Amino acid sequence: MLLLVCCSSASAQRVFYLEFVVNGKNTTQVLAVIQKNNDWEVSTEELKSLGIKLDFPHGERLLLGEFPGAIVVYDETLQQMLLTVPGSALPMQSLTTMARSEPIADAHRDAGAFLNYDFLAIDEEAAPYQTSLWHELYWFDQYFYAVNRGLARDGNDIGESPSYLRFESYYQHDNQDGLWGVTIGDVINATPNWGSSVRMAGIRVARDYELDPNLITYPLPEFFGESALPGSVDLLINDQLRWRDEVNPGPFSINTMPILSGAGVAEVVTTNVQGQQARQKINFYIASEILAPGLVDYDVTAGVRREDFGFASDHYEDDPVYSGSIRYGLNSWLTPQFLVQGGQDLQLAGAGVSLLAGNWGVFEYSHTSSDYLQQTGWQESIAYSYSQQRIGMSARYLQRHGNYRDLGNLDSDVVRDSQWQLAFSFYQRQTGSFNLGYFRVNEQSAGTREFATLSWNRYFDSGLTLFANINRQLYGEKGNIFSLALSLPLGRTGQVSTGSQRDIDSSWRTQIQAMANAPYSGGMGWRMGMDDSAEKNAYAAMDWRARHYELSASVVRNTERAQYSGGVTGALIAMDGEIYPGRFITDSFALVDAAQPDIPVMIGNQLVGTTGANGKLLVPDLYSNLENRISIDPDQLPPNASISAIEQLIVPQRKGGIHVQFPVKFLASVLIDAYDINEQPLPVGAVLTADIVEQEFIVGWDGEVYIEQLTEPLRLYWEEGDCILSVSPVPGQTESLPRLGKIICQPVTGVDE
Repeated sequence: MLLLVCCSSASAQRVFYLEFVVNGKNTTQVLAVIQKNNDWEVSTEELKSLGIKLDFPHGERLLLGEFPGAIVVYDETLQQMLLTVPGSALPMQSLTTMARSEPIADAHRDAGAFLNYDFLAIDEEAAPYQTSLWHELYWFDQYFYAVNRGLARDGNDIGESPSYLRFESYYQHDNQDGLWGVTIGDVINATPNWGSSVRMAGIRVARDYELDPNLITYPLPEFFGESALPGSVDLLINDQLRWRDEVNPGPFSINTMPILSGAGVAEVVTTNVQGQQARQKINFYIASEILAPGLVDYDVTAGVRREDFGFASDHYEDDPVYSGSIRYGLNSWLTPQFLVQGGQDLQLAGAGVSLLAGNWGVFEYSHTSSDYLQQTGWQESIAYSYSQQRIGMSARYLQRHGNYRDLGNLDSDVVRDSQWQLAFSFYQRQTGSFNLGYFRVNEQSAGTREFATLSWNRYFDSGLTLFANINRQLYGEKGNIFSLALSLPLGRTGQVSTGSQRDIDSSWRTQIQAMANAPYSGGMGWRMGMDDSAEKNAYAAMDWRARHYELSASVVRNTERAQYSGGVTGALIAMDGEIYPGRFITDSFALVDAAQPDIPVMIGNQLVGTTGANGKLLVPDLYSNLENRISIDPDQLPPNASISAIEQLIVPQRKGGIHVQFPVKFLASVLIDAYDINEQPLPVGAVLTADIVEQEFIVGWDGEVYIEQLTEPLRLYWEEGDCILSVSPVPGQTESLPRLGKIICQPVTGVDE
């Protein structure tokens, strides 16, 4: 672009309007520049508009030759000012490896209810029969969900046990914006990993970061660099390219996504437009035990403790108890933790800390004191963990002194005095994975128990997996348990495996197993196996996954007995005033309405099933609080169907359902055979004009005419023949595109006006 000199002054100063190129990047901005002798003067305000940082107030002017570290070149041919400044004078660029996407829609639930059921019947030779029905009843709407879980049993072996056992009942409200939830009913308090959780009947208010699965709650590394010229920047993690983007001149920072956990080495490679490269290596450590700066995780629970869970429906203590804990992300390397518990003559307070020690791993320490029935005690724990691409190690030690008690062991006679846990792992693609572990626990009544284990496994590209394991019991009857196994893929969804085990009494047992999973969209799965033990155990099982339920049947035999079992699992869903059967619901679901039977429905690229006779399909396995892509296959719709969208992104809340409607409209379209008064087909290309709407129809071969959305009688005028065709809609049209047959174009004079 050629820009001319604007004007000149009596003092020989000239004003140029020049396009500025800053550190090799064309800003496309034209600034007024005054030439003074061998220098150039420009407004500081205009320089700042180019992104250059200056310590001058607005309104002043600056000679570019006085800019510290600047290089100024005037290109007379292109009428450009080539300005090179130090990187510190350019703005910081914030780059991110996160995928750029639209904000996720707010999660929601429609109103409804569902009942999960799991029925099992067992019949055993020379033993009483048994039947059981596990159920989960959920009631939900946009603001809450409530649940009741229980087990009904029948059979000759239950004795005095209750025929119905309630496991838990509670009401749950989630606050999506504040990322917290409140639970009323049967609750479990949360504590740091050095505390104890118990079941209560009461109320719980707690932070819930699972309400936003995209939120990263731990600190991520941030890498910095600088580019003198425009170019590109590559981020390599452990020598693997993870991200690439364009970069402008100046300093930049890279905010990373969760790439791995533990220690790693990042390399930032900057390549400018001249092909010059600058490399910088940075060691980093990612630890999920550390909360990101400013984040708070808390739990406040109060109620009465539950007893005999799994054996009684309503055994609760009389006296109330409480528990409160909090973690706070003080900075990117330190997370303090606090815990208090009380009630039933217990007073407990504890504090702990998680410390990221640079690139050397995470240290954790806690100290807790308790006073129970005027007897005091304290607990101390210390832990260390480190992991990287090939090596991982961890150690944890817990020591209890005096009469230490917390809510988890108020009534227990067995209190662990001390506990050691050590683990080490090593992985290399060529040699496989090695794991070494050691566990020791000392209890007042049971004495000391000690174990050590060493395992190895190796996966091969062919699908073969080898596994070996040695367990060493280091107390009592000391000895080793050794096992060796291999597995191979069997078809697309199956696997066959065999293994041998040497028990502590030196006896050997070999077994072989084979299985194939039932396809997700429906079909059969199976399992079978046998061993050569003294009992000669053998089993065979079959699963059948259908649209609305899953069936199972199995038989187990040995030298002493045979056991037969059969079961069915599924769900009943109540929404929109109707009852729908479906598969067992684990989290969230969608009721897809495509208005037509036999329409394929997919989650992502995976086929779920096809719609039933009512045009609907229950999709049971959605991820709550995340985007789920649901689509239908339009190729299976009839020709007269019109649909505006074939896929939808939905974000369901947990433990609830969404009604997903695909707005299918059915056009009342017909085909006619247009003939003249001599019963000859109208010529190809003849134009027929409708008398009601301003629309034209073109005649095809053999007089065929396609009329879309025929909802009322229509008269079509053919100008060349000066005649009219009268067409009426088909009452109760069921065919997708009915052919009305021959219709004679009657002369206008012969048509009843």
